[in-house]
Amino acid sequence: MVFVALLASPVAGCGDSLGPGVAVTLTLVSVDGVSLPAAFNTPAGRRVSIGIGRLQGTNWGHACGVALALAEGPMTAAEVPDCRLEPDEERIFTITLTDSRFPAGSHQYRFVP
Repeated sequence: MVFVALLASPVAGCGDSLGPGVAVTLTLVSVDGVSLPAAFNTPAGRRVSIGIGRLQGTNWGHACGVALALAEGPMTAAEVPDCRLEPDEERIFTITLTDSRFPAGSHQYRFVP
């Protein structure tokens, strides 16, 4: 019995990482405080507008995936490390996209349920 208790004690503090993960999807509402569609310059100097975005993850907190689309069409995706999402919780992440069709540099992306 003592052996079982010793094995369980390190796991007891893991919080939401036990059991099945709860999938969460949040919707992008603004970039750097600008409501969607948010207009920015690409690295090539072209003016584009981010038209839609989604952030998906779980309550486990390992990583999330973000997908963004320009109002003019193309989509891109990125990973957000150490991202724990809870249902009904607003989140802001600073993300740097590597896709040259999207705004250069890091920006703050605000997501809501």
